[in-house]
This record gives sequence, C-alpha cells and structure tokens, in this order.
Amino acid sequence: MTLKTALWLVSGLLSLVIAGSAAAQEVTSRLTVMTYNVENFFDAEDDPRMPNGSSNEVINTPAWVSAKAANVARVIQRFDFGRGPDVLVLTEVESQASLEAIKGALNNAGAAYVTAVLLDADPNRPAPKPDQRGIKVALLSKLPLASGFTPRSFPVDLTKASDCKSRDGAAGTTRDLLQVDLALPDGKTLTLFGGHLPSGGNPRVCREIAAQTIATLAAKLPQSHVILAAGDFNFNCAPEERKGLAAAFTGWVLPAQLDNACRGSGSQFYGREKTWSYLDVITQKASGSSQDWTIDPKTFRTVLTDNEQLQWDDRDQVMRPKAFRFNAETGKGSGTSDHWPIAIDLVRGGK
Repeated sequence: MTLKTALWLVSGLLSLVIAGSAAAQEVTSRLTVMTYNVENFFDAEDDPRMPNGSSNEVINTPAWVSAKAANVARVIQRFDFGRGPDVLVLTEVESQASLEAIKGALNNAGAAYVTAVLLDADPNRPAPKPDQRGIKVALLSKLPLASGFTPRSFPVDLTKASDCKSRDGAAGTTRDLLQVDLALPDGKTLTLFGGHLPSGGNPRVCREIAAQTIATLAAKLPQSHVILAAGDFNFNCAPEERKGLAAAFTGWVLPAQLDNACRGSGSQFYGREKTWSYLDVITQKASGSSQDWTIDPKTFRTVLTDNEQLQWDDRDQVMRPKAFRFNAETGKGSGTSDHWPIAIDLVRGGK
C-alpha cells in the first residue's frame, strides 16, 4: 500500500467518523412529539367495573382490535420518513391490552418504544370520578423513564363547577391527566402531561378547569424540567374557546395554527358547523430548562401518512378524517380515526 493510498483511506475513515458523529449529534438534538386521538380503541375484554352500551364500554372482537391496531400503527410508523415519533401521546385508549395491540402492530413489535404507559382509573372511586366509558390517555416513547420516576395520574375535579354535570345530573367526569417524566439524551428531564379534556358537549368552563389543572401541576415542578403538555384538549376554533385555551396556558408556547379562527385546516372537521378545529394540542411551558429544549412552532404539522386516514365528504366538499370501520365478513378494516394526528419538533439548544 502506498503512502498516498494509506492517507486516502485514513481520510475516508475520518470523514465517515465525522459524518457519523454529526448524524448522531443531529439525532440527539431533535426529537419529534406527536399526539393522536385513536377514537374509541376498546379492547376485546369486558371490564366488569364498567357499564356497557353505546355511550359506555364497547367490547370488540379480537379481529377488530387487530385490524384497528394495524391501521393506526401504519400512520404512526410512517411518520418522519419511517422513523415514527420519538414521543407519542395517545387518547381514547381503553386499556393496557389496547395499548399493547398498537405497540405490537408497529415494526419489530414496537421495540423502539422502550416506555409504554397507561394507568388504570377505578370508575367506582369517590368523586372526582374518571371518564365513565373507560377511555384513558396513554404514552409511547423511545426515551426511557427518568431515573427514579414512576408515572402518575391526576383527576380533574369538576365537582365544584355547577355547569359541569353528567347527563344524570351527577358531578361531571373526564379523563385523568397523565404525567410521565422522560430522560432526554443530554440527561435533562422531559415532563410530559397527557390530557383528554372535556368534550365540546360540555361548557367551556369544564375544559378551562382541566387546562388550568395541567398548568397548576406544571408550576410545581422544578425549573430544571422541560415541560410539555399534549393531547385532545377539545377547545374548538370559536374565539372564546381559543381565548380560554390561551388564558389557561399563559406563559406557554402555543403554535399559531391552533388559533385558526375557524379557517383552514385542523385535526378534526365538525360537519354541523362546517368548521375545522385543532382540537389536538402540543404546548410547552416556556421557563427554566425549557429554554434548552424548545418546540419549534414552524414544525407544527398535521400528520397524514396513509390513504386510510382520508375520506372525501361529498356533502361538505372536504377531505376529512376517515373513522375506522370493520367488516366482520371480510375480516378487514378501513379508516383509522375521526382525528388526524398532529406533531412538532423538540429541538435542543435552538438548533
């Protein structure tokens, strides 16, 4: 081997090492966060604690669960050029079995998602009770849990709000909030609050109480935490709704698209009023170590990765989210959910 050839090989190896180091640095300097309402993902088992019926627990067949999981998983897996999100908040997930069905349908049985969290909520506990359908908030993450942390859930207390009542006049219920602390690549802690706030059928004050609960919990955390909240917050595009969202999250970063004034796109289309809304939200508390890792508002996007997410609505002349439907005769499912997911990049050091 000549000296020239040896130098060329060394130079090439150094280039590969430098390029590899740069790629690794790029990976650890950018994370993707997604939230996805997967629409009534009930499992195939009866939870004896829950009432059954059209507005309560639904017991699906194993074939339904498998088909739904496969369609939802395709949307997740194809995101970010096939890498999938680094952190994923899922709403309307009934159980650990439902979460494992989604995880199992991902490539390599979701092995990249080292953290999978869903906390059970006893429907018969004293008020404030959780959602009486049994749907919950779950999380999948490629980041491990922060050292010594155990995931926690928090009830949203609607009992003192006279407007927040259930159909039978009892105190209002909604999904518990989920808190998960994750270890970021540089050793800092990412605290993520997952929420599914009271639906649009409830007065705005009910959503405001739930949003303020998240903000209050976040205010108690150390300044060293990077703090995000994500999920289906159910604030629609109406001006007073957007004001309520902004007021509850004063001092937080809210992407501009969330305030769409009932114009343009969103994560769900409301046929009765013919409006788009970003019911789904990702926001960040802008203080402390949140300056080290920041969401980049320019990267906020609706996640459309699969044809089964799309359905043309002849009546309203819009392409809207395609809800999942299962054909028991063929064993095949179509559609995914009545929401489109949203995502945003979390960037280290403003890079």
